[in-house]
Amino acid sequence: MSVKKTYNYKIDDWVIYKPYEFSTPKRAVILWIYREEFGVYDYEIFVDGEGKKRKVVESSLFPINTPTY
Repeated sequence: MSVKKTYNYKIDDWVIYKPYEFSTPKRAVILWIYREEFGVYDYEIFVDGEGKKRKVVESSLFPINTPTY
């Protein structure tokens, strides 16, 4: 029996990208979601301000806190 991976983010969701504990958090948008049979990466993102695309794992992404008012 295979277990399907669940993804926390959808395409066009804004997230915080922080690959390492000591790195500066950066805003990013989800461009693509990779299916688990295609390798180690979960998402392709565009880092705002840098203008670069990156393939990342989900553990380096965090939700942006939105106001609840």
